[in-house]
Amino acid sequence: MRKNPFDGKGVYPKFVRHIYMRLMSREWFSHADVMADFLKLKSANELPYSISKCPHNGELRKAFLDILKLMAEKVGTGCVEIQGNNRIKKFRYIGGDDNPFEDYQNASVINDIRQYAQFCEDSAGFFPSSWMEYFFEDTLDLLKINRRKRRGEQMIISSVDRELSNIELLPMLYESIRDKQVMTIDYKPYNEETITITFHPHLLKEHNGRWFLFGHAEGKEPEFGYNLALDRIERVHEKNISQNYIQAPKGYYTEFFKDIVGVSHMADEKPALITLRSTTHNIYKLTETKKIHHSQRTIKPFGQYDDGEYGEFELFVEMNNEFIGRILQMGAGLEIVSPTAIRNEIKQRIEAMYNLYK
Repeated sequence: MRKNPFDGKGVYPKFVRHIYMRLMSREWFSHADVMADFLKLKSANELPYSISKCPHNGELRKAFLDILKLMAEKVGTGCVEIQGNNRIKKFRYIGGDDNPFEDYQNASVINDIRQYAQFCEDSAGFFPSSWMEYFFEDTLDLLKINRRKRRGEQMIISSVDRELSNIELLPMLYESIRDKQVMTIDYKPYNEETITITFHPHLLKEHNGRWFLFGHAEGKEPEFGYNLALDRIERVHEKNISQNYIQAPKGYYTEFFKDIVGVSHMADEKPALITLRSTTHNIYKLTETKKIHHSQRTIKPFGQYDDGEYGEFELFVEMNNEFIGRILQMGAGLEIVSPTAIRNEIKQRIEAMYNLYK
């Protein structure tokens, strides 16, 4: 048996955690109940087939035997009641110790923290510097991170375009979302005068190297999903701790971003089924592997057809500037076949670009 059965990321320690949680509930349970927990089902009744045919059943039974043996050593023989025969067995913990494996769990937590700290060191170059400076201020971790950065020893980095104006606001905005605090913000929309907004922050989102703050802006439309580009924030006043915070409806932002590329909705635009055609194998493979939108699917693999050599994709998305930008980024290798209205919009953009260079 392993030294600490809770350690690791594999199947075995996952079963160990589920078994132990069931035991500590002091209620009757079976192998099937643990398998349902592992498969994230509501109950054993939802298992698609018998326990013997479930994936990883061997690891489950091994974990069961190991835990029962270790439980007997730690608490004493008879601390787990067993009912039924080999075909259907049920188990229930009746020992006096309410957490006999606490030392194993604590050791596992310490190991997880060490792994997390190592990840932070290795991937510090991926996160904006303001995050690291704020959350690791005056720690040995930050000293090690900066030393590795100076030596060029980081394992994960991002492009420099992530270091935008006001990037240092990120930690404070994150805490405002976490603590559900209303904010007063001076904001300068593009080509407009500065306005002062009472803002209820809900979500931070990065797109294409730029950060956006989403939430409820009092007196503004839409009611939820109003966004502020961080680089256009001029000032954040003291947080209003006395004002009631307005939370977005549950699942709102999942729906908000579902049918768009990027962060913006265009007025009066509705999602449409769009067909894309790639006439070069290189752009076809790039579009296939780096999807424009999660709804994208291949409808014609790249190959020779009666009307030429190409491959086609289909996606259900709302036309916005971010989507148009992704299409234009592919140049002559990617064409919108339908619908006609979106094809014409792309055509007009290309003609306007051409007029700059002709």
